[in-house]
Amino acid sequence: MSKKLFITLIIISIIFVIPIYWAAITSFKPSSEVLSYPPSLVPKQPTLAQFTKLFTAGDSIFTRYVLNTFILCGLSIGMVLMLSIMGGYSLSKLAFKGSNIIFVIILSIMMVPYQSLLIPLYDLMNAMGLLDSLFGVSLIYTTYSMPFCIFMMKNYFSSLPNTLRESALIDGASEMRILFKVHLPLALPAIATVIVYVFLMTWNDFILALNFTSSNDVRNIQVGITLFATTRFTRDWGLINAGATFSIIPSILVFLLLQKYYVEGMTAGTNKE
Repeated sequence: MSKKLFITLIIISIIFVIPIYWAAITSFKPSSEVLSYPPSLVPKQPTLAQFTKLFTAGDSIFTRYVLNTFILCGLSIGMVLMLSIMGGYSLSKLAFKGSNIIFVIILSIMMVPYQSLLIPLYDLMNAMGLLDSLFGVSLIYTTYSMPFCIFMMKNYFSSLPNTLRESALIDGASEMRILFKVHLPLALPAIATVIVYVFLMTWNDFILALNFTSSNDVRNIQVGITLFATTRFTRDWGLINAGATFSIIPSILVFLLLQKYYVEGMTAGTNKE
């Protein structure tokens, strides 16, 4: 790597880190210091008062927002893993008529921005009685995650040698047994990639949760931060930044825990046999 490129990447990294740093230090400032001028780059009187207020105000409703988001992530990851593993394995290892056409259709869905489908999707969810429900919102996240996840799993399974499946078939193993006993243990990098992708998309979503939820029993953490810390005439910036800082932590932890497998899955999953 050349010196100029290295310096350029450092500058870009600093630009991206500045908003995160500012949100973090603001969350540790007392209310009197949040809007002080000139602003301080380091809290003069560090305090956890904003985080205490975050989890205690409004009958601890923020805790409910966090729980809702974890439930949405769990439901979405579970459904996406089950469907993408089955779909990826079928498209990769089970030759059937029209499989290539199906794969092209799946890839084409990735090119459609979900914002363009919000109105018809809202009408559909309303007709099915799934508006303002954790299961209904998780179905939407699953639907939008599936194309990329099937693409990832299909390409990763294709990178595994066909001799594994052929040997298992000779030994009398069924396709399901081959999938779960032979291929799935080797596909951990791709599975980790799917988990990280779905978790980040679900945890950080704002638009879908805002449009398809209307009660505190279902709202996620991103919508909750906005509604909880904002009133008609005032904005509690210390509280907003405390919520934003807290919401970053799970994403960082998930990525760090699965980083090794995630990087391997993103590289090996794009290779074909």
